[in-house]
Amino acid sequence: MAMSPEEIQRLYSSGEELLEIVRKGKEFTQQVVQENERLRYRIVQLEQEAQEASAARRDQLLAALQVENERLKEKVAFLEKRFSEVQEENQDFAQRQVEITQQNEGLANLYVASFQLHSTLDPEEVVGIVQEILINLVGAEEFIVLVLDKRTGELSPVAWEGVLSAGDGQPARWTTEALQRVVQTGQPAFAPPGAPPGSAAPVACVPLSIKKEVVGAITISKLLGHKPALAALDMEILNLLAAHAATAIVSSRLYADAERKLKTIESFIELLKAR
Repeated sequence: MAMSPEEIQRLYSSGEELLEIVRKGKEFTQQVVQENERLRYRIVQLEQEAQEASAARRDQLLAALQVENERLKEKVAFLEKRFSEVQEENQDFAQRQVEITQQNEGLANLYVASFQLHSTLDPEEVVGIVQEILINLVGAEEFIVLVLDKRTGELSPVAWEGVLSAGDGQPARWTTEALQRVVQTGQPAFAPPGAPPGSAAPVACVPLSIKKEVVGAITISKLLGHKPALAALDMEILNLLAAHAATAIVSSRLYADAERKLKTIESFIELLKAR
């Protein structure tokens, strides 16, 4: 059956419309593909920007943490240094406390000893107390206590310990240049730190003085085995002892002389009465 021209025309128009629809569909598909590509590219850009931003924030955070870490290290170093200083200060305080305690004990013992010195007028008892102080408080093993004779200007030993004696029972050696210098100047002399034991120079030589007048001297030539050298406290005790011993020895000798003279006078008076 043949188609009429109107039908052919409608069929042709339908084909054209179909082709137009297909063409528009193709263009739309291409646009969708292009938009999809653009969106994918944009996604990649955004991901890269996000990574870069994250890396920048991470770098900033890392830098801030490094700065904070350095600050904390400096603070820890300061605290460690301060802690070390406090430890040293505590050790110094503890050592100083021990030294003060020893000084107080030494001075207390010296006070008791000085009280004993002035509690008697017996020359032998006074000299014995001086010997005990030199041995127990100062730690002397060999020493000599000498008294100056005003008339002759000579030093005479009144007490000694651990010194070799001559045939008459007197110490065989006691005169030294240091002793003569101490008696002349009135200034004590001590062996320098590190001086070898047993050297010719005495360990210590202190004058026995009443005010500024030298009335004798104490010479220490050797210390006890447990005492390598005289400490500062020992020197102070020795100087204080010398001051108290000078008064005690001179007073006891004067009292003994006066008592002896008094007895002589009393005996002479009794003798006169008997006649």
